[in-house]
Amino acid sequence: MRYYSTQRPVTLGSYPCKDSVIEIHNFDNRTFCEEIGAESWGYIEYNCELSEKEAAEYELVPEGLKTFWAVTTSFYDDGRVTAYVADKKQAAAKPENTSKILPGRDVYTDWFASYKEAREFVNEAINC
Repeated sequence: MRYYSTQRPVTLGSYPCKDSVIEIHNFDNRTFCEEIGAESWGYIEYNCELSEKEAAEYELVPEGLKTFWAVTTSFYDDGRVTAYVADKKQAAAKPENTSKILPGRDVYTDWFASYKEAREFVNEAINC
C-alpha cells in the first residue's frame, strides 16, 4: 500500500517505522500526484495497510484517496449572494452536493476536484 507525504519529504521520524516498508521515494520538488489529487513530497510503500490513526498521525495520505473542496453558496431572499470555499475532504469519490432551504436564504454546498475549480465557482457566484 502506498502512502503520500503531503507535508514534508519522507525521512526518518516522518513515517511509522515498520518492518513492512518496501520503498521510500522522494520527489525533487513538491509534485502534483494524480493518485491523491494533491501535491506531495514523495511516498512510502508498505506491504500492508497502516491504520487510519497511524496514517493521520504522520499526515500520510493513502493512494486512492483524493482531495475535494466544498463551496458553500447562500442565496438570500433580498438578492444578496455569498460564496466561499468552506471545507476540504479526502475521499475515494466526490462527496454529494447538498442544498438546504432556510428562513431567508437557500444554501448550497458543491464539491470540486481542485481548489482552482472551487475558487472559479466562488468568483462566478459572487459576480453574477
